[in-house]
Amino acid sequence: MQSSLKRMFGLAKPLTNAQKMAGLVMRGRRVSDGDKCSAVFQKVYDLEAAALDKDIYEVLGLQDDADESEIKKVYRKLSVKYHPDKNPDEASKVKFAEIRDAYEILNDPDKKILYDTGGMEAVKKAEKEEVQKGDDVRMNLAVSLEDLYNSGVHEARIERRIVCRGCRVKPDSPKCQGCNRCPNEVRLVNRQVGPGMFMQQQEEVQSKEKCKVENTLIEVQLEKGMRDGETLTFPRMAEQRPGQIPGSVMFTLKASKHAEFERRGDDLHMNTQVTLKEALLGWTKMVRHMDGHQIEIGTTSVTKPFQLMKVASEGMPLRDDPASFGNLFVRVEVVFPKQLASDQQEKISKIFAP
Repeated sequence: MQSSLKRMFGLAKPLTNAQKMAGLVMRGRRVSDGDKCSAVFQKVYDLEAAALDKDIYEVLGLQDDADESEIKKVYRKLSVKYHPDKNPDEASKVKFAEIRDAYEILNDPDKKILYDTGGMEAVKKAEKEEVQKGDDVRMNLAVSLEDLYNSGVHEARIERRIVCRGCRVKPDSPKCQGCNRCPNEVRLVNRQVGPGMFMQQQEEVQSKEKCKVENTLIEVQLEKGMRDGETLTFPRMAEQRPGQIPGSVMFTLKASKHAEFERRGDDLHMNTQVTLKEALLGWTKMVRHMDGHQIEIGTTSVTKPFQLMKVASEGMPLRDDPASFGNLFVRVEVVFPKQLASDQQEKISKIFAP
């Protein structure tokens, strides 16, 4: 019965303090002269609460998945349209200020992720230095020596929790399918521990936001000359929590062994074999490099066993100057015949006679 009456009179939702006090008559006497007086409570407009509820994507006319280039493009267009130099009226000044403030948040990566995961309340807390940073995630990324020689994009996938933006307000939105309540939030509060003494403490509260697990694709740009063990950092790509700056995802490159080349610093090393005849009379070989181009190696002079030959500028690209290269060193193994026929021995004896 009570719930029916609430629905009948439009009271299904809990009343705010301002709604409860609207129309309230306060009576008393003036301190100055003791005469009776009264006052009727009309309405208080909470400017701060309104600012916290404002959707800054709507201010710029953007979808909430707009990328950086879209945000910049729309901001430039709107800032020109509503600039005070062209529009001296008060409404345009207010609109311009809203556009500027919205862009200031969306153009700052930390403020943007805070707004996306915790709204304006999280942004305001960051201004008071009351926001924490999440833990970093470290992972190994398997790459080949060809990847480090040629450069390119390497794809990596990680499973992480993300905050479903806007799903607390619009839980029935199609994009909110699969979203559940986020883990409890940790906030900093000032507690009085003595007369005039306060201490900042952490407090865990139930989250109002919605979260889900996402299989996130990260495109890792490998540059020429990168080294095994080098770390690439992707800020704010670790798990999300409402009102918290996510940690970084950090990939450590782990290069696999190559079948032909071995890297030592900026140089490459390889082995090759020649016959005894080639070692004595000279030889030539073609080597296919990791980008497909061919290298000719060889000599017309005698090759000693395990001789090291240097091929200039055929090593790894330099990390800071990819147009320059280290060297290629070729270790030559001379393969001797397992046995010689008697006539071969005789001929060799004559050739090497003193």
